[in-house]
Amino acid sequence: MRPLVILAGGRSSRMKKSLYDINLSETSRKQALERHKSLIELGSSKTPLLSLLCTEAIKAGIDKIIVVTGSGNQDFLLWHESFGRAHPEVSIDFAVQPNPLGTADAVEQAMKQFTILQESSFIIANGDNLYSKYAFKKALSHQETPHAIIAYEAKHLGFDESRIAAFALIQVDDTNFVEGIIEKPPVHTHKDFYDKEGHLRVSMNLNLVEGGSFYKAIQACPVHPTRGEKELPEAIRMTIKEQPKSVYCHLIFEKLPDLTSAQDLQQFS
Repeated sequence: MRPLVILAGGRSSRMKKSLYDINLSETSRKQALERHKSLIELGSSKTPLLSLLCTEAIKAGIDKIIVVTGSGNQDFLLWHESFGRAHPEVSIDFAVQPNPLGTADAVEQAMKQFTILQESSFIIANGDNLYSKYAFKKALSHQETPHAIIAYEAKHLGFDESRIAAFALIQVDDTNFVEGIIEKPPVHTHKDFYDKEGHLRVSMNLNLVEGGSFYKAIQACPVHPTRGEKELPEAIRMTIKEQPKSVYCHLIFEKLPDLTSAQDLQQFS
């Protein structure tokens, strides 16, 4: 079974900056200030997004999960005590990203600390998106090429154009092989990314990669000169340049809960 690597090593800075723009309970505000956003207790059930995410992955058949956290990960260890006890059927481990240098760096840290990932296919997912069982099954069942992206059709995500511009957009050929992927393209360029059927494909960092070849791209991935991070879409772009037609794009039509800012907490109330 392909392992799942969940990226949860960021500082949640956009969440923390937006906390005073909306009406929140003091409990939610305090948790958002002190915890990683994937561990904030959501809604009436008070279930963290990380628990919901892992539950969907388990339903899809995933039985090994590696969570990439920052160096101060005591809250994640406490979460694991509870969630792991309730789900003995899944193995959960942690990799540490000492510095928040972006998504590609987070994957590199996981691959260095769990070298089995350098020799096998595995799934990558953000820790602040609630992917469905269906989306995970798409990634698990892919066999045709070494790598794959599970893309989301923009209209179904439920975001406006400015929010879409915060993600990576994907260009495909007529047979759905990825030809290009650009992180955070400006809105006026979005027209260049529509496929032949008029769909705008958005990468939400749900990817299947073959570790042996992908590790080279992850290691060589440069730091973005403006944003100061090693970005996963750039590592994928480098993979395509080295291995044309090695990345296939599956397009799905689903809304995807995204926990970027404090406003996003309201969708779980």
